[in-house]
Amino acid sequence: LPSEQLAVKCNDLTEFNVTSDDLTYGFGVFRPDNTMVFQMQVVPGHDNLIRWEFNKNGDYSIRSTEYSGPEGAQMIVPNAIKVTGCAE
Repeated sequence: LPSEQLAVKCNDLTEFNVTSDDLTYGFGVFRPDNTMVFQMQVVPGHDNLIRWEFNKNGDYSIRSTEYSGPEGAQMIVPNAIKVTGCAE
């Protein structure tokens, strides 16, 4: 990640470009209640792009959603994205 926490404004188009040098991974973004917002497959050696508009304030986590061995369960970045500015 480019910083400890990504600051995102409500309804701004946010682009994620995820890369891998070894395995295929799943890149998932999750709400504070642990439900999935979206996910995509990350293919090694390629740019893997997804654009998203967040419409609810909160701290979102990033997790691997693809089995990549026993240590893959540890591939979680809590509070990786902070969305602000939504009228709720």
